[in-house]
Amino acid sequence: MSDRQREKAMELTEQDNKILDKFRGKIKTTEQDIKNALEKSKYFKDLKEEEKENAAKRINDKLKIVNSEYMKWFEFLLAFLFAIIGYMAPVWILYFQVKMRELEMEDEVMQFQTIILMLMRIERVNVEIILEWLERYSNIFYEPIAKCVNNYESGAWESLEELKNDITYEPLIRIIESLQAAVEKIPIRDAFDELDSERDYYRERRKESNERLIKRKGMIGKGIGFAPMVCMFVGYLIVPLVFIGLTSMSSSFASMSAGSNL
Repeated sequence: MSDRQREKAMELTEQDNKILDKFRGKIKTTEQDIKNALEKSKYFKDLKEEEKENAAKRINDKLKIVNSEYMKWFEFLLAFLFAIIGYMAPVWILYFQVKMRELEMEDEVMQFQTIILMLMRIERVNVEIILEWLERYSNIFYEPIAKCVNNYESGAWESLEELKNDITYEPLIRIIESLQAAVEKIPIRDAFDELDSERDYYRERRKESNERLIKRKGMIGKGIGFAPMVCMFVGYLIVPLVFIGLTSMSSSFASMSAGSNL
């Protein structure tokens, strides 16, 4: 098409759309109604009678296509699926954040255990110094530990008890109980005597969980990697074959029914 022909075609389409907008959604519209609307249009009123009839037929065919449009079953299914995903996405994100926070807490407690193992063998180290070092290297538990350090002068046992009430992570609670035992009763080295074995246990458990996580990520990566190939195989081979088979079957049944009627 030349530029002039394209411009003329676009102008004709625009005028057709104006007529379509008047009858959109009106199922009982007839070709005569469209022809009456063309008589009132500045663009179509000067046409010949035959041209008006052709225009009315053309617009009526377009109107039937527009009015016959409806929501397909798979569109409802996709809308329902996306609605569920959108509704549950915040909850799933929170679950993911909780899992990541648990891993971060476990790393931080293992770091605390390493710091305590280094400090417990120094003679002049006390519970307050250990708390100050834990505060310095803490991230997730920074606020409750900083609060405990600030309140330590007003009462060592009471501040550690308040810290224990502010924390729900069990491995850190055991460390706090050992610090409470080291405040008045026993030396720090004796209070953390079992720390080596506990640290080895948590290290092995974390190693096992990391291996499971890596294995799960590998399976997810394989699924994502094979997804394009599976989609291409299904979309370009299986679906067309099924469609051709159903079309051939329906045409065969139609020809058989037509032959039986004869």
